[in-house]
Amino acid sequence: MLRLAPILHCALGLLLAAAVANVAAEALVKPLPQPDTSKLSADDAKRLSEARAEFEKVRVDLVGDDLATAYAQVGAEYLRAGFDEVAAVAFYDASQLAPKDGRWMYMRGVVARGQKRNADARAAFEAALALDKNYLPIRYRLADTLLDLGDIDGARKVLQAAQKDLPGRAAPWAMLGRLDLKQKRYAQAVTNLEQALKLEPQANALYRDLADAYTGVGNAESAAAARAKAGDAQPSIDDPLVAGLYARTPPVTGTPLEQARQLLAQRSFVAARAKLDEALQADPDDIEALALAARLDALMSKPAQAQEEVARALRLKPDSVAANLSQGMVYEFAGNEAKAHVYYQRVVEADPRQPDARLLLGNLLMRRGEYARAAEQYRQLVLINPSAEADARHAAALVASGRCADALKLVNGALGKRPQDGDLLQLFVRLASTCPAASEQERSMALDYAQVLYKELPDAADSTALALALAAQGKFEDAQKSQAEAIFDAVRHNDPARAEMYRETMRQFTAGQMPDRPWPSQHPYFKPQALTPLPVLQPAR
Repeated sequence: MLRLAPILHCALGLLLAAAVANVAAEALVKPLPQPDTSKLSADDAKRLSEARAEFEKVRVDLVGDDLATAYAQVGAEYLRAGFDEVAAVAFYDASQLAPKDGRWMYMRGVVARGQKRNADARAAFEAALALDKNYLPIRYRLADTLLDLGDIDGARKVLQAAQKDLPGRAAPWAMLGRLDLKQKRYAQAVTNLEQALKLEPQANALYRDLADAYTGVGNAESAAAARAKAGDAQPSIDDPLVAGLYARTPPVTGTPLEQARQLLAQRSFVAARAKLDEALQADPDDIEALALAARLDALMSKPAQAQEEVARALRLKPDSVAANLSQGMVYEFAGNEAKAHVYYQRVVEADPRQPDARLLLGNLLMRRGEYARAAEQYRQLVLINPSAEADARHAAALVASGRCADALKLVNGALGKRPQDGDLLQLFVRLASTCPAASEQERSMALDYAQVLYKELPDAADSTALALALAAQGKFEDAQKSQAEAIFDAVRHNDPARAEMYRETMRQFTAGQMPDRPWPSQHPYFKPQALTPLPVLQPAR
């Protein structure tokens, strides 16, 4: 009995600590208003009501970054419905709960800008920029806001800093060029606009500005040439945060288990877990719900709970494909690939057409270096669930096992059925350029295809494929230029791992060496990442 006192004291202490943490979190936030939705359509009002109810249900169990995300998600729903004032409060609350996350401060600026509150928008964008200097849209919107406030010098400083910090992005150069044009700084406008077009040649709307700049410096011939190239394509400013903000999330429907699956696909993990609780309260022996709960808990860094759930599912039905697959995933999340392999193997033997098991088993075998066995899993995946991803993984496994000729043959055969498939064409380019068994005709075709693909969509994937095709023809200097574009793309998206992979290939081109693989050696097709739990969220302080 003497041991009960400290144990009870400790338990009560933990409960009190949790209560204090929640009270502290609540003290940081403003109450979220309940707007009048009577003017919305019945469907929109219902959707917004359900989103608010779901938010109120899950927020009581959340703290820190997770709670901030919940506020931001419901804020996005209100913004899409036209309730800017409620959205402003929601993003304010998110930024208070996660003060080091620049996303929510940035979204406060976006909402304020939409409300014509430029002074508030400026303060929010400046705070967001202090937290995240790599996300270009922050600088772009801050500069735009400063211009509206009449602070031309401030806008210029923001854009000049962007040129220095993000040299591979065309947008700062373009915006500065247009600003120079307004201020009749024609020579500077020419310099900035030409650099923007060099970085992003497809942004042909800039030729119209460049023509005006050339006219300003008295170069009529260059002005006419630039005007002849003018089009409608503006410099790209990738802003997935705002794009996602206005993209409506489809409503979830069906049974609690079906809703959980839909929410999981939307990456709404907490809400999905709540729906699984509903399903299991209705039927504690629901094997599918237990199996999915185990996967989700393993993902959310709850290994003991995940193992308990999947063990129960297997006791109820030892031959359940869903339960055996979940057991393999729970082991992989825990870092035990030997046991994960056993369960993945059981699944493909019990259900040879289970695509998730084929993919996970193939990835595991690639990490082990068992490339031939991995190739067989990916071959089956192509048959079960054809996709560009499956084709690429199958080809990578064949290349790794020393069978690039087989990979090239398979892709050639597939192209006979899908000659307009751009992903398949790019895969052919990579294989024909790097496989020693490829014929000269195939290498020549690869360069033709690569140039067409790059012209249609000059992204990093097509740029690196073109670089390989150029190098295969001995044009290493041209290959370096194309590869440099991909490196710039990775750097501007703050993706150091991808940038280093591209640099690995660049070093080979610089040395006049032809890569012997269609992707760098560290590419996820050759080194697939194991399932990894999400980091444990810490309470707000």
